[in-house]
Amino acid sequence: MIAFMPHVAVVTISDRSAAGVRTDRSGPLAQKLLSEYAQVSGVVIVPDDADAITAAIRDAVAGGANVVFTTGGTGFSTRDVTPEATMPLLSKRAEGVEAALRSNPEVPAAALSRGVSGVIECEGRRAFVVNAPGSTGGVRDAVAVVGPLISHITEQLADADHTAPAEQIGQSAHQRATHAIQSRGVSDGSDARVVIAEVTDQPIDVTALQEAVRDSQAGAVVLFDGRVRNHDDGKGVVSIDYEAHPDAGIVIERIARRCAHGSGAIKLAVQHRYGHLEVGDVAFAAAASAAHRREAFALLESAVEQVKAELPVWKKQEFVDGSHEWTGSA
Repeated sequence: MIAFMPHVAVVTISDRSAAGVRTDRSGPLAQKLLSEYAQVSGVVIVPDDADAITAAIRDAVAGGANVVFTTGGTGFSTRDVTPEATMPLLSKRAEGVEAALRSNPEVPAAALSRGVSGVIECEGRRAFVVNAPGSTGGVRDAVAVVGPLISHITEQLADADHTAPAEQIGQSAHQRATHAIQSRGVSDGSDARVVIAEVTDQPIDVTALQEAVRDSQAGAVVLFDGRVRNHDDGKGVVSIDYEAHPDAGIVIERIARRCAHGSGAIKLAVQHRYGHLEVGDVAFAAAASAAHRREAFALLESAVEQVKAELPVWKKQEFVDGSHEWTGSA
């Protein structure tokens, strides 16, 4: 377990900023954003010169940096040489980080960044370096990728054992503590009680359904409220007529009991409507309760999906153009 706060050094690479003719905005922004994840030293500014960049990275590592975050010089211009200056220093590449930095569907130009990242070993010290683009947007995106990983990267650099499950890597201390508190309950695998399981031609009262599963032992009550929408597959919908098989009531009760078995939840209620429904009417609703949210959500999802897949209810959709369509789907 790392017993100290990781140290990050920020290096801005820009001829104009180094010459004092343009204010450096990317470096200070990186410093501010990275301070959420580590101690960050003052920004060092160097020109777009391979030797100067290499020296700045080496100096940062010698000065105690666990991570060196560079910004600028990753494009195609003649003076963009940050990757070329960084590459010879790398003993291990982090292609996954590089790919994440270049993968931004909202910013197509992100794919043009040539930045590299990985582990460097300098005078007996190991550190991680990442090349971010020089734009403020590029810095934000890069910190969003690298920032949450800094503690885990630092642990790996020190050859420490992994101290967090894979799904918690990248979470803040607050997030990890919250996860531990909220996940400490263990399901006992008991059966939930099915309080309602029926098909009905009467309007579904979702509030009553939700109240039906409340219990003094339940810390979580969750609800699915499925309504008739005004469109389907690009066509405007006016109404839906549901027809139920005579055994639909038996089937929905069987599904509910199957889902409730061993769920570790407390109560389950499911109702499906048949007959004529207008846009906005409730067609299918379900509610579940449990001591903890995980079991409640799991039971609700299971019940909804299985009713959708198995309940013998068919619907006739009336469209705004006067046409209609039958489907065998609840």
